[in-house]
Amino acid sequence: MNKAKMKFSIICLVVGCLLLTQMAYAEPYFRLDTQHDWEYAITEGKILPMENTEWSAYMSQWSMYREEGPPYPPTTFRSPHPPTGELYVYGGGGGGGGGALDPCDAGLVMYWGSPPDGNYSSAWKFDYQLDPDLSNCIITVTVTAPVFSPATNAQITQVSFGLQNKPNPGGPIRAWYWNCGAAGSGAPIIWNTPTTITIDTSKVGVAAATPVATAYMNNPGFNIKQVQWLLVDENGNWVNGGTPAPAPGSPMTGLWNYWHWLMVSPKTTLSKGYYPKWNQPPVIVDTNLPPTILGWDEMSDFEMGPIVADDWECNDTRPITDIHWWGSFIGWNQPHLPPVVPQAFHIGIWTDVPDPNLWAPMDFSHPGTLVWENYCDNYVWNFAGYDKDPRQQGGPGEPCDSCFQFNQLLSQDEWFYQEPNLADPCHPQPRIYWLSIAPIWPPGVPPYHWGWKTRPHYFNDDAVVIQGANSWPPVVGTTWLIGYPIKWPPYPNPEGISWDVSFELTTNEPGPEPNEPPDFDVNNDGIVNFIDFAEFAKWWLTPGP
Repeated sequence: MNKAKMKFSIICLVVGCLLLTQMAYAEPYFRLDTQHDWEYAITEGKILPMENTEWSAYMSQWSMYREEGPPYPPTTFRSPHPPTGELYVYGGGGGGGGGALDPCDAGLVMYWGSPPDGNYSSAWKFDYQLDPDLSNCIITVTVTAPVFSPATNAQITQVSFGLQNKPNPGGPIRAWYWNCGAAGSGAPIIWNTPTTITIDTSKVGVAAATPVATAYMNNPGFNIKQVQWLLVDENGNWVNGGTPAPAPGSPMTGLWNYWHWLMVSPKTTLSKGYYPKWNQPPVIVDTNLPPTILGWDEMSDFEMGPIVADDWECNDTRPITDIHWWGSFIGWNQPHLPPVVPQAFHIGIWTDVPDPNLWAPMDFSHPGTLVWENYCDNYVWNFAGYDKDPRQQGGPGEPCDSCFQFNQLLSQDEWFYQEPNLADPCHPQPRIYWLSIAPIWPPGVPPYHWGWKTRPHYFNDDAVVIQGANSWPPVVGTTWLIGYPIKWPPYPNPEGISWDVSFELTTNEPGPEPNEPPDFDVNNDGIVNFIDFAEFAKWWLTPGP
């Protein structure tokens, strides 16, 4: 190779490396939640006080490009850095149930001093330090807007949130603001109450936000695919003699506001639109985006054990061609995968051992023999939302671990067909099977173990934990030895409530149209009799997904 070609190759290599680095660094998704998260963001220069020149440019755009709602209220700006104020992290533990004066969870305090009486504003910004594409994201932030002195109307009056392109100051902005007020006033943000705001970046206008914003501004030059800064602002009415800010801020009295957590996550859907063969999805308790999912992470590990499994009913001849399941990495709360992920999932289908005594609370059904397995090493995933663990509570408006949906498309030679009915192979009867799913990890102990997402009871018996089998790890032909059902309070508490896990089994073949009743000859035996009526009644009483 001559020197010119070598030099060109080196340049291409360097440029390629820089582009790859930029792509990785421009990842739009993040979550600031814990004390460490906030402190790291400040240390890295990602959270910064807004300056007077930036504020003037921000207000200029509100004046020129407001599209919905009343004008932005006039105020005097005070930058949140010395000598007028400061940004600092409160570690939580106030014990006041998340109230404004003693937050129970960690967050960011913006203190903006004790000025003469009047109307003031202050703001901070999150700097991506690049300009990622936020075109299909959900931005979530939880704020507590305090009242400093009810007798004198000293309180936070508005909060705003904006997205800004380069340059700074002066880059095009899209922004929303919300009035703050007392309960029953109709204001979107209630004083002294943690309020979660979400913004769907695929939409525009006041309705892109939940709660619906008071006003909306959009610079025609704004580009959602090149957002570098998130702008966070508060307005307040100040009368001397306010309440102290959370420790360890100094000085301790003056205008302040509290931000519990900030997150940018992908906009996601829970259904993939295939033909369902068995549909047992997670239970959504808050449909605002990102969704909040009721359940916890029941740990499953193929090699070390235990392995989680749940029962389902196969009632037609269509094959299983796709498998979808939901799970979390225990302790991981970012809207993207952790640094170490399973190299594969082991998916197994087992026969059923029915409950030997339905009236004995300590007896339970469980898997029998493993009859089918798949080593899923080419799965795909998507962010699905956040858990809300019924066994514990997070901070105000704060869910628990990140939840992901995992999807596996099976090759045709891997499809699962139920065992035939030997008495009538053309008309197989419904059968109960058990599905087990467990990750296979690279060498070493993963920093975040994987757990299958639980859900309230859906079908037949509880999901179970397989603790032992006659060979381990299981292979086709392995049989169950020992385990226990998943309940809360945990088994063997006789008061334990049944829980299942979340999954869907789908097929590439259409079935009956939704809500279409079967023919009178339900079991297709050529005779219409009481058996058909019983099958029809069973179909009629089966709950929907």
